Amino acid sequence: MVSELHSPASHSSVPVHKQYPIVFNGIQLGLSGLVCALALVSPRKSLNLYDNPASYLCVSACIMLAYYALLAFFDVYCFKARGDSWRPRARPTSVRISSVLSMVASTLAAALVIAVGFVLFGAPATTHYAETLTAALNVSLLAVTPSILTLKPTFGAYRRALLSAEQKSIPEKWASGFFWCTICVTWMSAYFIPMDWERPWQKWPIPVIGGAFLGNMMGVLYVLVRCFVVPIARADFEETQSIQRQMARDYEAQRGPVTRSMAKKDK
Repeated sequence: MVSELHSPASHSSVPVHKQYPIVFNGIQLGLSGLVCALALVSPRKSLNLYDNPASYLCVSACIMLAYYALLAFFDVYCFKARGDSWRPRARPTSVRISSVLSMVASTLAAALVIAVGFVLFGAPATTHYAETLTAALNVSLLAVTPSILTLKPTFGAYRRALLSAEQKSIPEKWASGFFWCTICVTWMSAYFIPMDWERPWQKWPIPVIGGAFLGNMMGVLYVLVRCFVVPIARADFEETQSIQRQMARDYEAQRGPVTRSMAKKDK
């Protein structure tokens, strides 16, 4: 599947790597981290995670949902824009709107599953409904939505990318990086809630939200290494080895006639 990422040869000045456009997808990865950071910024001082967690989380979810909706509308998320133009594929507006609605519906469905998981793992079941649902929506946007935009909507695609140990393509590494980093750090952060430290940041769902955003930032670093640094370094190394082998063959080809002519003179 990595071969699907190879870009056509370009004669323009746009920097296109042999595997994918570096600049475009690098900017997109940086924007993912920036949007998540902006989602933590409160529009006013009274709206904060300590005093109004549900309202604060609702605002942060709207920011991330708007960002992902734009990506779904233009269909440019995670190496879907290739070549030297970087322009979105020509698709009818109805298809674009359908993609956005499908992304939103899938994200909300994943949020409900995560909310049920929160309750099963000890979140308040009879109180704090708004906090639980908005926290689950934020975790869904951070962990699941990148997979929704990246993978095909089939069980096999999700199983291969998120649950299997098979060799993965670069988009599958992108999806699994955000998913597992966010989910694992979110789960580990919940251990701070039952501690008897009696700190204000221990109340539900502050530790979980902090862990989710921290895990997403770790996912950005993971994707940066696995989807950019390692593939580019490996491709450049293989290209260098190929050039060296070709030079050795050319040298041997040139050395052969010279050796034979010297042998004839000796005779």
